Amino acid sequence: MKRVLGLDLGSTSIGWAVIEEHSEEIIDDKTPLSKDTILGLGSRIIPLNPDESTQFSKGQALTKNADRTAKRTQRKGYDRYQLRRSLLLDKLSSLGMYSGTTLKCSKLELWGLRAKAINEQISLLELGRVLCHINQKRGYRTAKSDFGDKKTGDYVAQVVERYRELTERGLTIGQLMHENLKANEAYRCKERVYPRVAYVEEYDKIMACQHTFYPEVLTSDVIAHIRDYIIFHQRPLKSCKHLVGKCELESHYVKRGDRIINCGPKVAPRSSPLFQVCKIWESINNLNIKNKVNDTLYLSLEQKQAIFNTLNTTEKLKATQLAKIIGVKPKDWLIGKAVGNGLQGNTTYCAIEKTLKNYGRREELLRFDLSVVDGHKVNTETGEVTKEIDASVEQQPLYRLWHTLYSISDIDELRSVLRNKFTIEDEAIIEALCQIDFVKSGYSNKSSRAMRRILPYLMDGMQYYDAKIAAGYDDTSLTKEQNNARELVDKLEPIQKGELRQPVVEKILNQLVNLVNALMSEYGRFDEIRVELARELKQNREERESATDAMNKNNKKNERAAQMILEYGLTPTRSRITKYRLWDESKKQCMYCGNGVNIKEFLLGVDVEVEHIIPRSILFDDSFSNKVCACRRCNQEKGNRTAYDYMQSKGEEQLQAYIDRVNSLSEEYTTKQILDVGISHTKRNKLLMKASDIPTDFIERQLRESQYIAKKAKELLQSVCYNVYSTSGSITDFIRHLWGWDEVLHSLNFERYKAAGLTEVVEREIDGQKTTVERIAGWSKRMDHRHHAIDALTIACTKQGYIQRINNLNSLKDVAFQSFADGKQGSATQQRLTRLERYITIQPHFSTAEVAKAVEQIAVSFKSGKRAASVGKRYIRKGGKRICVQRGVIIPRGALSEESVYGRIRNSESSKQEYVIKYKVGSIALKDVDYVVDRRIREILRNRLEQHGGKPEKAFAEPVLDHQGREIRSVRCYTGLSATVPLHYNDRGEAISFVKPGNNHHVAIYEDERGKLQEHIVTFWHAVERKKYGLPTIITDVAKAWECVTDAMPEAFQEQLPKSAKWRFKFSMQQNEMFILGMNEELYQEAMRNENYALLSKYLYRVQSISQKDYFFRHHLETTVDDKYNGERNAMLSTAMGKLVRIKSLGALESKNAHKVYIGITGKISEI
Repeated sequence: MKRVLGLDLGSTSIGWAVIEEHSEEIIDDKTPLSKDTILGLGSRIIPLNPDESTQFSKGQALTKNADRTAKRTQRKGYDRYQLRRSLLLDKLSSLGMYSGTTLKCSKLELWGLRAKAINEQISLLELGRVLCHINQKRGYRTAKSDFGDKKTGDYVAQVVERYRELTERGLTIGQLMHENLKANEAYRCKERVYPRVAYVEEYDKIMACQHTFYPEVLTSDVIAHIRDYIIFHQRPLKSCKHLVGKCELESHYVKRGDRIINCGPKVAPRSSPLFQVCKIWESINNLNIKNKVNDTLYLSLEQKQAIFNTLNTTEKLKATQLAKIIGVKPKDWLIGKAVGNGLQGNTTYCAIEKTLKNYGRREELLRFDLSVVDGHKVNTETGEVTKEIDASVEQQPLYRLWHTLYSISDIDELRSVLRNKFTIEDEAIIEALCQIDFVKSGYSNKSSRAMRRILPYLMDGMQYYDAKIAAGYDDTSLTKEQNNARELVDKLEPIQKGELRQPVVEKILNQLVNLVNALMSEYGRFDEIRVELARELKQNREERESATDAMNKNNKKNERAAQMILEYGLTPTRSRITKYRLWDESKKQCMYCGNGVNIKEFLLGVDVEVEHIIPRSILFDDSFSNKVCACRRCNQEKGNRTAYDYMQSKGEEQLQAYIDRVNSLSEEYTTKQILDVGISHTKRNKLLMKASDIPTDFIERQLRESQYIAKKAKELLQSVCYNVYSTSGSITDFIRHLWGWDEVLHSLNFERYKAAGLTEVVEREIDGQKTTVERIAGWSKRMDHRHHAIDALTIACTKQGYIQRINNLNSLKDVAFQSFADGKQGSATQQRLTRLERYITIQPHFSTAEVAKAVEQIAVSFKSGKRAASVGKRYIRKGGKRICVQRGVIIPRGALSEESVYGRIRNSESSKQEYVIKYKVGSIALKDVDYVVDRRIREILRNRLEQHGGKPEKAFAEPVLDHQGREIRSVRCYTGLSATVPLHYNDRGEAISFVKPGNNHHVAIYEDERGKLQEHIVTFWHAVERKKYGLPTIITDVAKAWECVTDAMPEAFQEQLPKSAKWRFKFSMQQNEMFILGMNEELYQEAMRNENYALLSKYLYRVQSISQKDYFFRHHLETTVDDKYNGERNAMLSTAMGKLVRIKSLGALESKNAHKVYIGITGKISEI
């Protein structure tokens, strides 16, 4: 007997199943009666907010948090200005240059003072006003990163050009602005930004002149202090070196106290010359060049070296250049398909070489010689000493120059180093080198040490995985004895924050830790854990981004296909959309014989079929790239052969016509990718793939985990279990389908969808006989959260022997493809099964009835809503060490408010205090004009909009001027807001800025002294304030809470507490908390006593959203909340089906006999 845990790990979910395994693998043809037992299964949902989920799956680097951080940085900049202003005023006051209020003067007069101060005496108070004005706007300080971004680079170029013109005229900023304002009072000085150095020069000239008049006040120390420590002071940027990840190949761990620290080297920057060389060799060794009949071109080491020599000194190598280097004709080989837009070269070398193009010492500074020496490791398989690149490579001129440009961010310091250490005297070259930003490209996944060890083998022509093994980084698993000798831990420890540099994945893996620990507490230690990771968890950011782009294109094509299907009077189901696109891309013909196909017959399933290019039992691939449109005759003739082998059996003439057809469609796709015409490069390769080309170990390759995240998940599980195996999604789909478990959820949901009229009759062919079946329209297993549990059950039942058997059968191609039509009695379906499919179907497995019974008992577990706040510590880094400088810090676990900050003024028309905010004038529509505060501007905007038909984009395409001739860029508008909270206060303690609180944290239901229910909404802002003042976030004892209220708590805060100390707490509702709704009390009590989860499941809902006396509950099995049917929103239908419950009064809530319950991480239900 073996206890097995199956895990389906997704980006927002974890499916799990625990079974007791008694059955052995069946080799001969026996009845697959399972002696195994399902001990438990369930689904754990980890709700990510829409931005987390979308940004992660899309692979986008800029998350909502990053966007909020950017805006917070702007606010910090303003706060620092306020601090500088305060310090400056204090200093000026001590010098007699500030009297408590700044001088009142017009813009022209102020700029006039700045111009006059250059050559003439002004009073100390006037000088103080000038210094405050300079402090207000102190110029743009250039950073190297500015030059790498085109938009920012163009802006910087304009700033530099203005400074050049200013210098040529010999003026200061003050003199130029005064001159322009005298000529045009509406001149906008604010837009004319100059570099910081221009403002410093103006300051120095003003102080030099005024020093002659006030030598005792304006001493050299005072002048330097105001300049260097107040007005132009800017703290150095914090180092982020501690955030750089460690190299997994060179990792070694040391225990320090209670923590285990990775003391391995950090990964190298992608701009490192060493990484650039590694990257080029990896690209060369991965080249897969084929001809039109899918033969592969194998490159010699000399050819590879020739490619490297070119790539190492160029930014990109195009297909035509590559063909010339290796000596082949582009028309004979599909080089363009192999290299796409080209192979990327040595971008670091090229960036530096471009600046040194005509420099005499160019060759000397660009030298980067690699010498191979004996390493310090021994290859355990061959006994040979490994090779490595000599460590002196880091002393090569190119490496030293790159490292200098990479590591020094201060441009003045960089100029000095280039002059003194590299003896570069040409100022133009120094300036060009200073503009190169090598930081922006980010970091690689290997350290310099690891790259030095792997590179010699890449240079020998090995692919990366083989080179890594040859270098001594052995991925081979432990022997059985070594594995069983490992010491297991009693429970998993959580992932440390920031350990994986990916918050979403850290959240998923920590939920895995919690789930496995809970399951071990309930079921004991597992003999085996079988796990499957979702594709997006195994992809890096670039791969997820690429997958999302492809998905978006597919969605557009699906929408177009759906519209075309409607024109034929048919419902555009998922199957029909796929059929239409296959027909469209193949130019309305059978891919094999080339005969025309009637689209309506294809959509209805008459004599035309969707055909798998490579049989699904061979490649486990049900994707669009493995399907084509084929007539029934060709489909039946092809059988279980690959498309190429089938056409080869038809004779040379038909094979050549097929190859030409495939290549023609492939070429059309490259020029018309927006239209669904032509086939992708991936599909072309499959259409021309012979059976002999399929790798014999492809299953093993599928299961090889390359991403660190996948390895980390497996590593975690191996610490509590000796035997941890992984499987792939394609194998899980294949086995689940053959065992008939695909239909379990459809059967369980069928009746309620039928009652709602959401089914359709479709035609199916079973054993050669056409029949009609009723199906849920547009059904997908992903419409029910329990599909994660069924996948986990499949994974738990997928023995390692099955995977090995699948791999072995596929290595014997002819046997694997052979059908079972060998004289045995049975249905036509059984006779058509391949040996591989037959092998899987005869293995012991649970019947669909057993699976359905277990699935009905599932209560989906949702990760609870986030805490309002936590208590933390504040750290700083000093001298490379992390030092705690503050404890007991209240840290909100989300956005306290919306981003906009509002002001408050008295409305002159209504005499009421109203909240206002500025909007860009281009966003003002005709309906918004009445909200504009300034009446004169209001009428100007109204007239302009009416002249252009009320269209803002046309009305404000040209500048609009106010009554003084100044351009209107933004306008202040009344907002009509009432629910705001103060953000900033003035010196008198009066609120001067306000924000709108964020989402509601929870709603608490109390019973007053008369027995009447009372609602109390608590915003996230107020929940955090409760934590700040030491009150519980959810107040269950109102009287005790009021006893804790002190005078130190603001009145506005006290007003948000429950109204009466006599109120008695009933329950609270927070997003994703669970309730039993609409169940008879007696029935509920009996179901809870008997743990009848199948019955409780029908009445189990989670809180979807809450607002004042308006609560939305969603059934726990539902995966979507849009309530769309056939593209139209229909909340009433969702309500009728029991998917949605909306409650709009406390009386209605009471009538539902609501019981708040807790669903544990393993799906156990308990009443709160």
